[in-house]
Amino acid sequence: MSDGIHFLGIRHHGPGSAKNVKAYLEELEPDMILLEGPPEAEPLLPGVLHEQMKPPVALLAYQPDEPKRAVFYPFAGFSPEWQAMCYAVKRGIPLRFFDLPLVHHLALWKEREEQAELQKASEEAHDTEEEGMPSAPADRPEAEASPVPPEPVHVDPFAALAKAAGYDDPELWWEMNFENRRNNEEIFLAVREAVTALREAYPAIDRETSLREAWMRKMIRAAQKEGCQRIAVICGAWHVPGLEKMPARKEDNELLKGLPKVKVECTWIPWTYDRLSYRSGYGAGIISPGWYDHVWDYPDDDGTRWMSKVAALFRARGMDISVAHVIETVRLAQVTAALRGLSRPSLEEYNDAVTTVMGFGDPVVLQIIREALVISDRMGAVPGDVPKVPLLVDVEKLLKRLRLPLTTGIKEYNLDLRKPNDLERSIVFHRLNLLGIRLARPLGSDGKGTFKESWSVYYEPKQTLSIIEKAVWGNTLAEAVVAYNVRQAEDIPSISALVDLLQQVIPADLPGLVEQMTRRLDALAASTTDVLEMMKAIPGLVTVVRYGSVRNLDYAKVNDMLYTMMARVLAGGVLACANIDEDAAADLMEKFIAVDYAVATANQPELISMWTELVRKVRESRGTHPLLSGYATRLLRDKNILGYEETAQTLQYYTSRGNAASETAFWFEGFLKSSGTILLLDEQLWELVNGWLASLDDGTFLELLPILRRTFSEYSVPERRKLGEKAKGTSGVKRLHAGSEAFNAEDARKVIPLIWQLVGIK
Repeated sequence: MSDGIHFLGIRHHGPGSAKNVKAYLEELEPDMILLEGPPEAEPLLPGVLHEQMKPPVALLAYQPDEPKRAVFYPFAGFSPEWQAMCYAVKRGIPLRFFDLPLVHHLALWKEREEQAELQKASEEAHDTEEEGMPSAPADRPEAEASPVPPEPVHVDPFAALAKAAGYDDPELWWEMNFENRRNNEEIFLAVREAVTALREAYPAIDRETSLREAWMRKMIRAAQKEGCQRIAVICGAWHVPGLEKMPARKEDNELLKGLPKVKVECTWIPWTYDRLSYRSGYGAGIISPGWYDHVWDYPDDDGTRWMSKVAALFRARGMDISVAHVIETVRLAQVTAALRGLSRPSLEEYNDAVTTVMGFGDPVVLQIIREALVISDRMGAVPGDVPKVPLLVDVEKLLKRLRLPLTTGIKEYNLDLRKPNDLERSIVFHRLNLLGIRLARPLGSDGKGTFKESWSVYYEPKQTLSIIEKAVWGNTLAEAVVAYNVRQAEDIPSISALVDLLQQVIPADLPGLVEQMTRRLDALAASTTDVLEMMKAIPGLVTVVRYGSVRNLDYAKVNDMLYTMMARVLAGGVLACANIDEDAAADLMEKFIAVDYAVATANQPELISMWTELVRKVRESRGTHPLLSGYATRLLRDKNILGYEETAQTLQYYTSRGNAASETAFWFEGFLKSSGTILLLDEQLWELVNGWLASLDDGTFLELLPILRRTFSEYSVPERRKLGEKAKGTSGVKRLHAGSEAFNAEDARKVIPLIWQLVGIK
């Protein structure tokens, strides 16, 4: 304490600090509380005592024009900052957040990003210049390096103190020295002295910390000027030494002069213990928020309550845990603590006892405790009247009306689209996904062509921020989805990509958006001559038409576009199949497979007729790649359009001596594509294929073997086994003789020494 200023150095989210802060404030009865936090959030302080406010919660501060640039200030019930806020509001004591305002903090963040981008661009330009520069002569000394000031070292004060005390685990050190202490009158003085020594050992601090502490000192002077006699200053322990030694007012003002500004807005949002934990990436996170919650609620628990929770959890998992197990576990934890010189067991002693008594020595049981109790799935709640962007209000109303509670646990919904409430849920889920808000994720089948959908719903605080980010697109979910996706559609240059987006839009039940996207699709289709791109888009258009019928939606315009696109593919498809290499032919065949399946599922006679006509032309064209010609022949054969005699004639043409062996193999690869079952059932097709293979001489067979293997490898294992058994019983089986010229004994002998070496034979 100095001049009526009481410095309370705390650990964020430490129940020991919370207990000490609460006791200190009740004894001091300050006339002003200065709390580390953003000044912009002070209007939200009255909400901490609202009956609907349930920690853990967080203050969310963001730039309205750039919502991605945002910061969170989470609080649990056992956070010392939360206890200070509750104390001040309850007693009507002025409380000010005295950290550097976020209007400056976020502006500095923006400046750092811009400087990093400029530096990166400069380095890239420098590297480009150096590529053409000659290297310096060997006898030419390099320029003397300019002295670079040492980088400030980031120090976790409590981790450093724990290490100095001989603890590898700062969490354990904190619990033993703070959570388990009964007498804490001088604790703030002890923390201040320890951190002061740390600051002397690590004097260099970064610019941001310097600015923050300068602003904090400014706010302390302002409170003194107002005549406050008992000022409680509550901040992270690291800052206490920097605030006690006040430099000249002019020095701080000079440091704070000319700081940039941006607009900032704040609100309360629900938080979770999982996000409060260290494993979430939160810098000030703690390892065991669920355990700390228990310690805060039951400070006098001798372990019985905690072990009762553990036992109940194990019983719910089907484990045989009795009252005797609980009693023995508590006893063992207390004995272990005594042997270790502790006044009471910590979480480590309880875990050791659980492993021994309830887990019979197997530590795997601790994983169950860790997730459910040590971390916990607890989620907070905020009042409905806190300031929110209109889009967030609309989403929350929709979720409430549809009885979709937000929880930290994963909840699955199996929806029947024939039921009005389930259909509305599906529409909301699809709309949220179209905005990039992954609150709900589809499970398994996406539901196209069926009345069933399955979704997994899981809330994370970052989803709230995602909603705020998208608030610029509209005040309601429907408005925002339409505006956002219209812009997305305008930026999409390809037909297939636009059709993919259209497929996602269909189940969102936004006819106006579909209308705008259809016009955009029509404009793209009219300007493109890329047959492959149009073929890629046809399966998606078929899905749109079919899915629309499931949802009782009229997409006649999309259907008309489908016919138009098929007609254009028919006009230019043959040319796309001619004079191409193997890779292009393989890619085109995959498109043929997809379009053929889509046309079959559409089951529209005119569409089938156009597609069949194209397949026929591809087969008959002499310039068509043999891979595509073979596949076209198979398709016509499967549809009973091509008879056995015509199929045999085509086979004879491609197996004639005038064709290269590779062309023959490619034709067969296309002809046999995904036809293992057909080969087993169609005897005529079997005779054609087996007869051709049996007629090959050894040299030709070996030349074609890689392509044949690739073809048959696509078949399933049962198909390949049955095909082998069928071939085994056929008189015309192709057998490769051991005396074939393909085997060179002399070459074989050359590799024998290497094989000996590999297997360890000398």
